[in-house]
Amino acid sequence: MGVVNDELTTVSLAFACWTLHGDGRLTGEGADIQLPPKEWHVLRLLLVSGGALMTKDRLLELVWPQGEVAEESLTRCIYSLRKHLGADKGFIKTIYGRGYRFNCPVKVRRDGHTQGGQVCSACGQVRHG
Repeated sequence: MGVVNDELTTVSLAFACWTLHGDGRLTGEGADIQLPPKEWHVLRLLLVSGGALMTKDRLLELVWPQGEVAEESLTRCIYSLRKHLGADKGFIKTIYGRGYRFNCPVKVRRDGHTQGGQVCSACGQVRHG
């Protein structure tokens, strides 16, 4: 999954009734799901994209940096994330032949409080100021 710094584990991303925690948990309305690392990384990248298209190639490059991975791995991650989100699975929109887009406003939270920092759509790290 690449290098994860301490800041990533203290920042949560909130959308609708869901929160994606830095430790890989997805919580909301009675759900507390420990996501596998690749699913956590894919969802985090989609959340920080600001609604922009995340191409399949970019997601594969960032989540599977060693390369040599089939596009099917990404497809399975998206399928699994939609399954976890249940009725809210429409948050992840497929742009056929290109990639995926996240369709819900996202807020950065640190220690339970909403923050004003921006999250980099390229790497998922928080920038302040």
